Amino acid sequence: MANSRWFYQALMLSLILVASLFNHAQAAVNKSSPPNIIVILADDLGWNDVGFHGSEINTPNLDRLAAEGLELDRFYAQPTCSPTRAALMTGKSPKTLGISRAIAKNQKVGLDLSEIILPQRLNSLGYRSLMVGKWHLGNYTPAYAPLARGFEHFYGFLSGGIGYWDHNHGGGHDWQRNGKTVREEGYATHLLGDEAVKLIEQYQFQQPLFLYLAMAAPHMPNEAPQSSIDEYASISNPNRRIHAAMVTELDTQIGRVIDALEKQQMLDNTLILFASDNGGLRGDSPEGASAIRRLGKLGDFFFGRPVPMSVLEEFAKFAFDGGSDNGLLRGTKTSTLEGGVRVPALLWWPEQISAGTYPEFISASDILPTLLEAVGGSQSIPEGIHGASQWRSLVKGEPTPKPDYLVTGFDNTALYQPPWKLITGDRVELYDVFADPTESNDMAALYPERVVQMQKIIEQWPAGEERGVEIMEILFDMDTFGGPEDRIPWAEAAIKNAKKEASLNDN
Repeated sequence: MANSRWFYQALMLSLILVASLFNHAQAAVNKSSPPNIIVILADDLGWNDVGFHGSEINTPNLDRLAAEGLELDRFYAQPTCSPTRAALMTGKSPKTLGISRAIAKNQKVGLDLSEIILPQRLNSLGYRSLMVGKWHLGNYTPAYAPLARGFEHFYGFLSGGIGYWDHNHGGGHDWQRNGKTVREEGYATHLLGDEAVKLIEQYQFQQPLFLYLAMAAPHMPNEAPQSSIDEYASISNPNRRIHAAMVTELDTQIGRVIDALEKQQMLDNTLILFASDNGGLRGDSPEGASAIRRLGKLGDFFFGRPVPMSVLEEFAKFAFDGGSDNGLLRGTKTSTLEGGVRVPALLWWPEQISAGTYPEFISASDILPTLLEAVGGSQSIPEGIHGASQWRSLVKGEPTPKPDYLVTGFDNTALYQPPWKLITGDRVELYDVFADPTESNDMAALYPERVVQMQKIIEQWPAGEERGVEIMEILFDMDTFGGPEDRIPWAEAAIKNAKKEASLNDN
């Protein structure tokens, strides 16, 4: 009996030792393997719309990521949706791509089909790329959609914005899974979170995962579950109250994604990038009120008749219903002022990145090369892009190139040569935005040579053929967010358009 007991104990100790060695080996493999990448993009999130910037809005999950990760204190997007997404996907300047404005629903061209974008480059490094959420880089034919651009799964919408409950855009239903229209009841933020969680829970592949989660929130329209709105009863402004609820709903879904990664034992080797696609839409902006005043005059000038009241109502929503807060930053979405382009952002990967605040300039165009270097794909960083990898600076504090960064708003263009920023268009202003983030001290008169030098760079910036349609072309078929349907769903429209183009080419 004693020998049997001794043998049993020895056997158990041996099994424990083998299991321990296996776990250590597996951990070593995991640490040396490329990380999963989760890019989460919020839509129209203001500087002061997150708890880690002191907001009254509850964002505990983002606050956790910011505390454990690296807050990107000077992350710069573009003033509107499509240009930021184009920069993120290509590493190029949106102006060079011909995408300096949001892509409209009836626009026949999107991000040029010759562009090799982020998921395609990651796929070549062994990743599998999945997308959930808002695309907004082309919808006229399926060739512009995510499934044709490197993503093997897409669930969400192609346009610039939808109703959160009806999932409609501009008169058409805009909700699909892998190119086919789906009609589902539910709040869009919840549905997108459900899909992201399901994809993570079902992910069984050996290759690392790239998940692009481009959330709809808190883009207009102001819609949220009533229970969430009631949590902010202390906020007197009704637009701000609903906006706060939308942001909290967004944060809750981010928390669910983190929990799913942890449950699947994927979190420890996952890099998470979070940012907003542009600054928040404020309801008290002078830019919005000015646009409304100009609109009526433009209608009479171009068409000899007033702009329809329905159109004025849609523009009024844009001008006055925004519930965001950009804090001390001037300006709003569409503006080249800091409130339009400096946005909340963070990078989380505790295995590689120490917690803290990154005080240096980093732009949407830097994301592609930075992520490629982060996963060991420096050789895959393309030539001829306008961004530069900031990875060594982010991780080790080493100096990295800070390329000139151009942003285009509705009325102005701005060039960044950190810390300097020159605004041109209807005015010329020069700011040191590092020392003067509120843009209170115009220094153009003090540094005329710098103004001339930066203006020359703007004038000589390589510009692609503008792919956006003029605002007057969409006035009478608005890109509304939500509302009744008066045409076929956009997924079906894309297929129909592709057949039409093929027929024309055959003839």
